[in-house]
Amino acid sequence: MTFHDFIFVFTSAFIALFPVANPIGNSFIINGFFKDLTVEQRKAAAKKIFFNSLMIGVGALFMGHVILLIFGLAIPVIQVGGGIIICKAGLEMLYGNTSSADSSGNEAEIKKISMHQLEQKLFYPISFPIVIGAGSISVIFTLMASGTVQGNWIHTGVNYLLIALAIFALLSILYVLLSQGYKVMQKLGQTGNLIINKLVAFITFCIGIQIMVMGISKIFHLNIL
Repeated sequence: MTFHDFIFVFTSAFIALFPVANPIGNSFIINGFFKDLTVEQRKAAAKKIFFNSLMIGVGALFMGHVILLIFGLAIPVIQVGGGIIICKAGLEMLYGNTSSADSSGNEAEIKKISMHQLEQKLFYPISFPIVIGAGSISVIFTLMASGTVQGNWIHTGVNYLLIALAIFALLSILYVLLSQGYKVMQKLGQTGNLIINKLVAFITFCIGIQIMVMGISKIFHLNIL
């Protein structure tokens, strides 16, 4: 496994997860809960959200095979289904603007809450399903499937660690935006969020196609890629 392979696995996982985890868009939503917090309280809450979400994401990654065994699902089938989901997410980001509408709607429903009340919401619904939801978990399963190398546990383990690192990197972005939200969000604004999402959307769509083609090639024993 070359250094180029390391970079490809990490960047593919990062870009595939970016639109569904959407740390920038979600930071707009979650910062609505943080309006009345002090700087110290904001950082403490952001840290708990980070660790909760990391536990959910990495847990889904390393427990995925057990879930596949329970339901009798084959990895190529997960690749095809997950690739379709990633393509759909990319297209929705590229041609739609649903995230902005959802963000404004969710923010409008947020009421003033104290730190004590917020602590009861840090795991549910903030960490799950706002930060890591069903869409993110389905993409993690797809990445797990594409990162599995039959008969080579070392290669598979390295791929899993790189995917976990991509999850860590995404959640780190969210942590910075939450802990320093009052500074970063003013500079970034809605326009910056839109530009980043559109750039990532097309790459996400292409990655979804590649994962789907890999699954099809394994099912029909073709040498497409």
